[in-house]
Amino acid sequence: MHRQFIKNMIFMEKIRYRSKTLMILAIGMQILGLVACKHEDLTIAVPNENIRPAADFVKNNYEMRLFYAAIKKVGYVDQLNGTGPFTILAPTDEAFNRMGVYNPSDFDKMNQDSLKKVIGYHVLPRRLMVSDIPNNGIDVRYATLSDAELYVSRASTNPNGGAENELYFSGSEVIRQDVVLANGSLQVLDNVMKPNFNKTVQSWLAGQPEYSVFVSGLKKFNLWDQLAGKSEFTIFAPNNEALKNVGITSASLNEMDASKYQGDVLFGVYLLYDRHFFVSDTQVFARINSNSSFNYFLKNSGYYMTFGGGKIYPSFKLGFGLVLRPGNGPADSPIKSATGDIVAKNDNLCSNGLVHHLMDGMVTPEQALKK
Repeated sequence: MHRQFIKNMIFMEKIRYRSKTLMILAIGMQILGLVACKHEDLTIAVPNENIRPAADFVKNNYEMRLFYAAIKKVGYVDQLNGTGPFTILAPTDEAFNRMGVYNPSDFDKMNQDSLKKVIGYHVLPRRLMVSDIPNNGIDVRYATLSDAELYVSRASTNPNGGAENELYFSGSEVIRQDVVLANGSLQVLDNVMKPNFNKTVQSWLAGQPEYSVFVSGLKKFNLWDQLAGKSEFTIFAPNNEALKNVGITSASLNEMDASKYQGDVLFGVYLLYDRHFFVSDTQVFARINSNSSFNYFLKNSGYYMTFGGGKIYPSFKLGFGLVLRPGNGPADSPIKSATGDIVAKNDNLCSNGLVHHLMDGMVTPEQALKK
């Protein structure tokens, strides 16, 4: 009995050993099989340890080196690497280039307080994703680090079907949406926003020498003082060269007898009253309701204007156009049209409206003579 018991124990140990050996071989074959068979679609969910806080993310992004230089220049790096949450509205280097900024040293030439306010305007003290913005919302306002509100428009639904989700911050298009940061989110902008804190459209124009003839004309025809008030304006500002194209110069203005001209036509043609339109609004309107134009009569006049625009071929950058007619009847053919598609010169946001750059004059003095 004792010998038989020992034999049984030895037999069971051999079975246990063989089973263990077979199991090891099976595991080894599985490992070899995984190595031999390449599964391209095999993904393993692991925590993303590479998500950086805001300032570090911008610093390590090749297309945002100028924006990071500005952040560093005004002392925002530590704050934007902090707890947050933040939403960073980051213009590309190309966007800064259009503003005449090519190197980090260019920021040394700027007023540092003003620069800090502008950069702070590109930061929201909250985490904002596209889905947080109202569908087809126009000029939804959000606070910024500069204590000034910016305007957000989201064209999310096309009436012909399909979601567009085009997004604009104070007229600047978002070209990359909802980048996740460790302490918030980031939206990449195709243009630098241009807020003019506490400046009216009047004070902004007064500080721009290239519009000096336009300013003189507004003063001569009693259209200037209203631009310092609380009423909103969208101004399509022709520079000195544009007015020269329609026969208006500083010298010719001095010689004009204002009583002989319709001032609301000659210079009022460039003023849109009680409206606050970014150039991007034309694109948003086109997406929402398939109509990118806004029509209106000039103030104190029967002349009829169409303001429209969108992404203009071949650059597909935002631009606008104006078309002036003697009236709004079917027989009223256009008198003149002009465009403005220099992105860096449009969307100058002021406390009581916006100023856009118009590339040509609209009305000659002869066309505005009183009958």
